[in-house]
Amino acid sequence: MTAADSLRARLLANGPFRRAEAPYSTLLVAGFDAAEFLHRLCSQDIKSLASGRTVPAAFLDAKGKVVATCLVKRLQQDGEDLFWIETQAAQRDKLAQLLERYHFTEKIRISAGGPGEPCCEEWIGAASSAVPDPSGSLCFSWSRAGIQFVRRHFNRGEAVPVWHGGQVDADAADCLQMAAGIVVVGVDTESTTLALEAALDDHCSATKGCYTGQEIVARIHTYGHTNRALCLIELSAGPRIESPVVLHELEAAVPVGRVMRAVPLPWGSARLGLGYLPKEFQREGVRLRLAGGGTASVVCAFVAGS
Repeated sequence: MTAADSLRARLLANGPFRRAEAPYSTLLVAGFDAAEFLHRLCSQDIKSLASGRTVPAAFLDAKGKVVATCLVKRLQQDGEDLFWIETQAAQRDKLAQLLERYHFTEKIRISAGGPGEPCCEEWIGAASSAVPDPSGSLCFSWSRAGIQFVRRHFNRGEAVPVWHGGQVDADAADCLQMAAGIVVVGVDTESTTLALEAALDDHCSATKGCYTGQEIVARIHTYGHTNRALCLIELSAGPRIESPVVLHELEAAVPVGRVMRAVPLPWGSARLGLGYLPKEFQREGVRLRLAGGGTASVVCAFVAGS
């Protein structure tokens, strides 16, 4: 068992867990041209997405840098295509503006969810566990690195399914998200972060036609690799890290990368974070020193194509 597998197993012990207030929001793109519109803009093969299915997707700039990440779910109602986009709440307005910017003559409508005060609850567990998938609600379900995430969107005040399992707080939920290699755009990424540096391989179709940023993604897949990769890093105990901190070689003062954020692990003796390191420092167990004090150890690297 790898260090990453062991860490995930420990985080998932006694799960699945429920988070009552999850920081996710939705957008709706609907209409005759909705599939073609989204297919042209985002990195995923939207036109081939079957009704009822969900896929991860990303919106990139022309240089392959990450603008937003999301899940896309295709539904049909009264013969009309509905594409529900779930994104981290802090990204929603920016993504809505991007969609409106590229909406010209297409027969579509773009809206920020439905009426009422929207809420989101989340269940997190092992991919093989019985994580609830509530019917009658707008739900998004996907698995990554052996961890399953199910999120239900509804209006505040609606009845919610009774849950007798464990609860998870924001720090523990962040640890589970990090363990799956899921980045928070604008926190774990910067304006210079490439999609494949941020472990978004599964968000990018390798077979669809042209989309914004595709040339860079294809070039990396065909000819080489990124100079750095997203890594899961365990750090010595301490406070939350909410802005990038430099990582140095253990025996020298040479900076080799950065940890973007870190939160205390549920058992309190260490912190878990996401950061970026070059290839020679991506091995499990590589020890590093944190600027300002403390040590760090690489748990795993989320390398494109691996």
